[in-house]
This record gives sequence, C-alpha cells and structure tokens, in this order.
Amino acid sequence: MKNFVLALATITTALVAGLFYAFAVSVNVAFAQLPDAAYITATQAINVAIVNPAFLVCFLGAPVLLPLATWLSARPVFTRRSWYLLAGTVVFVVGSFGVTIIANIPLNDKLAAFQVNGASAEQLHSMRVAFATPWNNWHTVRTLAGIMALALLVMACLQRDTKSESRKA
Repeated sequence: MKNFVLALATITTALVAGLFYAFAVSVNVAFAQLPDAAYITATQAINVAIVNPAFLVCFLGAPVLLPLATWLSARPVFTRRSWYLLAGTVVFVVGSFGVTIIANIPLNDKLAAFQVNGASAEQLHSMRVAFATPWNNWHTVRTLAGIMALALLVMACLQRDTKSESRKA
C-alpha cells in the first residue's frame, strides 16, 4: 500500500512539475511575442481551460498523496526515505501548491475580470504588465519548487525501505 501511494504521489507531483516547466519554457516564451490584447485573451483562455479534471486530479491529488505517503513511510519510525518525503512534501505544498493558491490564482482572477474589448492600448499594456510580471515571477518559484520536490521524491523512491529490509534479514 505505501509503495503504491508513494508512486501515485510521485507521479502526480511529476505531472504538475512537468506542466509548470513546459509552460515556462514554451508557452511563456511564445506569449512574450504576442501583442498585449492577444496575450491577455490567450492567457484568459488558458486560465479557463486549465480547470479540468485531468489537471485537477494531479494538482489537488499531489498535496493529499504527499503527506499520506510521508505518514505511511514514517510509521513506526522516520527513515531516510521518510525525511526525503517530508522535505518533498513541504517544498511542493508550500512552493508549488501554496504559491499557486496564494499568488497565481488571484492574479488569474484579476485578469479574468479585465475586458479586452473596448480597452485602450494603454489599459491593455498596463494590465499586461500588472499581471505578467508578478505572475511569471511566482510561476518561476512554483516551477522550481515542483522540480525540487520531484527530485526529493525520486531520492525517496531510491531509498531502501529499511523496515522491510530488516524484516527480511
């Protein structure tokens, strides 16, 4: 059971970290080339499209599965695997999930309320700058946190389960 939960926690974390990474190295790069109105419209569309079951299962699953995997690993005592899991859990929950909830989603909500039609060039540019600069900064934080969390989870997966190893001896 605990290895299955660890595998699910690692997979969901990897998918979220991979999505954030892919967005950073492709979508953000492409969007930087767009004029303000197109950038805002495209970003608004992505912010709606991303809220779907495939994304939500991973995005909400990882912060549930990670503490569960840590708890299962730590029973009855903490092992090296448990420490890697605990570190990965904290990094992901705070740095990826938490940053998304506290920083990126509120910025997405502000952008969603902005009406592109009828906005002046100055209003479009101001909105883009007010959104894109902090959003991209926070996106970098959550991307790096996701990658670090995934690396810690891989380290946990590579650790021998000392409790079961000692039972075999």
